[in-house]
Amino acid sequence: MKHCLILFCAAAFLSGGTAISLFAQSQTQSKMLNTKHNLSASGPGTIKATTEKDICVFCHTPHVPKEYGSAQLWNHKSSTSEYTLYTSDYLKSLTYTAPNQPNLRSKLCLSCHDGTIAVGEVYNNEGVSSITMQNNVTTMPETSPGNLGTSLTNDHPVGYLYDNTKDPELVARTWPWETPVKLDPDAATGTVECITCHEPHDDTYTKFLRMDNTDAALCGFCHQKTGWAESAHKNSTQFYQSSEDANPTTVGEWACRSCHQSHGGPSSQFLLSKAEEQTCFTSGCHGNTLTGKNTKNIQSEYDKLYAHPTILISGKHKNPDDDKSLGVLSRHAECQDCHNSHRARTGLHTPGSNTISEVLKGTRGVISQGAHAWEQPKSFVEANPVVQENQICYKCHSYYGFGDAVNGVTTIIGPSGEYMTDQAMEFNPANSSAHPVQVSLDVQDGSPMPRALTATQMTGDWSMVGSQTMYCSDCHGNDQVTSASVPQGPHGSNVRFMLTGTAKYWPLNASGNLWTLWDVKKEINNWRSDLFCVNCHPIYNGVTFTNNVHEATAHQDEQVKCITCHVTVPHGSKRSRLIGYSTDVKPYNYLGAGKFEKLVINGFEKAAAPNLYMINNCSMNTSCHGTQIGNYEQ
Repeated sequence: MKHCLILFCAAAFLSGGTAISLFAQSQTQSKMLNTKHNLSASGPGTIKATTEKDICVFCHTPHVPKEYGSAQLWNHKSSTSEYTLYTSDYLKSLTYTAPNQPNLRSKLCLSCHDGTIAVGEVYNNEGVSSITMQNNVTTMPETSPGNLGTSLTNDHPVGYLYDNTKDPELVARTWPWETPVKLDPDAATGTVECITCHEPHDDTYTKFLRMDNTDAALCGFCHQKTGWAESAHKNSTQFYQSSEDANPTTVGEWACRSCHQSHGGPSSQFLLSKAEEQTCFTSGCHGNTLTGKNTKNIQSEYDKLYAHPTILISGKHKNPDDDKSLGVLSRHAECQDCHNSHRARTGLHTPGSNTISEVLKGTRGVISQGAHAWEQPKSFVEANPVVQENQICYKCHSYYGFGDAVNGVTTIIGPSGEYMTDQAMEFNPANSSAHPVQVSLDVQDGSPMPRALTATQMTGDWSMVGSQTMYCSDCHGNDQVTSASVPQGPHGSNVRFMLTGTAKYWPLNASGNLWTLWDVKKEINNWRSDLFCVNCHPIYNGVTFTNNVHEATAHQDEQVKCITCHVTVPHGSKRSRLIGYSTDVKPYNYLGAGKFEKLVINGFEKAAAPNLYMINNCSMNTSCHGTQIGNYEQ
């Protein structure tokens, strides 16, 4: 106690004898008595001295020889280690200057917590000496949670200036703060250090935190993530049991801590508590185990036959992502590529619109810029946040992620066994036809009039012809029947191309044969429940077809396939009504072995109305129609 009392008196003298009293210092000591920082023989922890009774001596001494001197009357031997500090693409994007090494204040803590210097290595006025610790402990054991090592890449960054002009999601505060949370120095130009969050003399709030972290209040003192207050995660009542706290809580209350770990997490990027998607799965929310009452098991979706490669590829995601981190050599699909966990809310999109849904709120995407008809758009601007779902998909399914693709066809084979295609090219408003993913048909500028089908050729949800738009995931998503417990969206599916809806087969039926109008006319092969097109298009009412072209007897021949006239990838086409020509390439052209198992048309002219087609609207140049005369689309 003698050393401590001397230290208290010295501190009082240095502060003018009034600001820090002996009584206050005694209070500090009493707060330390039952904490792990009491390394004396009376300490409650497993790391403590064999005989040393002084508490303060492990860190402080009233007199330090000049050759050993440092701030804070420091008594512990300093580490000479070189540290690897935390950095991230996010910090770099904000133009933060990364420190080379920790600042002095943090190095004081690291003199024990980096595990390279014996806990008892102190000066004690006579040069370096060593206090003997129980159980032959010298340096902090590697298994101790407090051993941070010399690699701080998975620890909250230190040494960075607190600057909300660089990062608007840092809370803007006027100085002085006058709060328990401190910078070093306590000024507008201060840096974030260990002492910013930790008060080493007081463990009132556990982990020596400077303030109560209920509802992640300490995290929120500095970090104010856009949209967090209204987000599904913030307001979640999902049960959560932390390994750090015996008391069960909820995801909403545990907040930031549900996904992030300030020290020693397995993921250096973003301080996630688990690596990438495993954070979402193993948190007790979206995985195979502990799936909650208000959440859905998304992990199991990736075990299906066809899925985004979320569990197959790790270590590729960056924040913010760009055309390089999403390019061919870095292709990946992490949860964060499509969802913003700080802003996502509960709620799916409204059918008939491509406006972003609640679960996709706040995600970054890209907007494709003008390109000629059936040409890869190569110019993109950032959408942050996105306003349409396709802007998320285009990050990977366009030139932005693919690079050059001849005729829009890449050399990348997708999960369904076909070469992937450029969807920004296929949905380009300059094309003669496209499903209304990017724009409604009324403003599909490249399409000759009339652009939309009639209301009778559409199901009820899509009867507002011409003015409606749609999601990519209106066609691609889960193969299961929609319910409150089944995740929606294109995570994974047991159906090829991840086709969703009541009917899920295209271009082959369940028997593996190409669809024909013969199937429809003869009511065979379960076309009403299986043919993918009927999810939106009531092709046949049992008496007549809704399109007079389909009514032609020759087109109902068992040998004539749907893909004889229409492109196999029905996103868009060079010609109106998704008509394809024999010169089109695979996979738009099925190119099967049979005479009609491929595109055969070489000339097409859109009729003045969907039911006014005549034989001269189409030419084959080989059989059936022969060479007709018309104002054919190129």
